[in-house]
Amino acid sequence: MVNIYDIMLLKNYKFLLIIPIALFLISIAILLNQYNQTGEIFKRSIEMKGGTVITINTQERLDITSIETQLRQKFQPISVREVRSFRGYSTIIETSSEIKAEDILAETKAMGVDTQDNNIETMGPSLGAAFWTQAQLAIVLAFIFMGIVVFIFFRTFVPSMAVIISAFGDIFMTLAFMQLFGIELSLAGLAAILMLIGYSVDTDILLTSRMLRESEDKTIDEKIKHAMKTGLTMTLTSIGALTPLFLLGLSPVITQIANVLMIGLAFDIMNTWITNAAILRWYCEKKGMK
Repeated sequence: MVNIYDIMLLKNYKFLLIIPIALFLISIAILLNQYNQTGEIFKRSIEMKGGTVITINTQERLDITSIETQLRQKFQPISVREVRSFRGYSTIIETSSEIKAEDILAETKAMGVDTQDNNIETMGPSLGAAFWTQAQLAIVLAFIFMGIVVFIFFRTFVPSMAVIISAFGDIFMTLAFMQLFGIELSLAGLAAILMLIGYSVDTDILLTSRMLRESEDKTIDEKIKHAMKTGLTMTLTSIGALTPLFLLGLSPVITQIANVLMIGLAFDIMNTWITNAAILRWYCEKKGMK
């Protein structure tokens, strides 16, 4: 019976690269479709583009679909979503900064919703644009410094590029599928993306170190299998720790961080143990390693 450790030990391992390539092309298609529909590649939260967020806390669950439909008849743009926690339910209404929050609360109250426990946050478009610019800069700089450290550590072009390609694939696919699942890029999402770069590089460096620096007495297959056991344990442990945070919905910030990291770690399993492992195995075979 073939187990998960045997997948990358197949002789025709290069054909497995079809999977990450296909997902990369799907990710491009998702982002292009998002751009065609909205004029923006990524869905950005209020923090990244400016606007008003109204949070209504209730003990009972509200019909957010009905609330959104009725509000859209008078206010545009409008977005309504729900967050569940131990304290009850939070209905989050997002709109542009030009619309008065008091008018939305009055309309919501007219629907029979108890709006007494509410919180209003407003951010100007210029500040949101500044955050968005800084977010893009942070991701780019994180990749640059990560690449520099990887090249200094391994001092070999192909293995270093394999690490960078895998990490890039993790981030790119995660951002694309965030759009597919309706997850907006916020400051919390940015923090998760930056953490994901670290998670991605961890497993890639583990694999590369085992392949290039472990005892020559071991075969390539043995090195991959050894690294995979450790790497999958690390990744699955992280996913296991994040799952309760996602399911419990303690707060919108924690939920989004857990959600983004879980998506990214799922892609990291594929990009590390298929993309990176395939490139490294090809490189080692070219160098005459057995």
